[in-house]
Amino acid sequence: MRYLDTCDRCLTEDSKAIPPSVVVPTGPGAVLATYHCPRCRTTWVCGWGVQEDEAAA
Repeated sequence: MRYLDTCDRCLTEDSKAIPPSVVVPTGPGAVLATYHCPRCRTTWVCGWGVQEDEAAA
């Protein structure tokens, strides 16, 4: 899955990457992803450059 991230508040060696709950385009080649940590319920956003599907590459 694209745009995986980890929660900075719960980060440990065995932390699992969290998929975004929402991904919104913010401009050409850019998206804003919203995350919700299932462990501590923290919400955060992260800006990304668009990631193409591996099959298209």
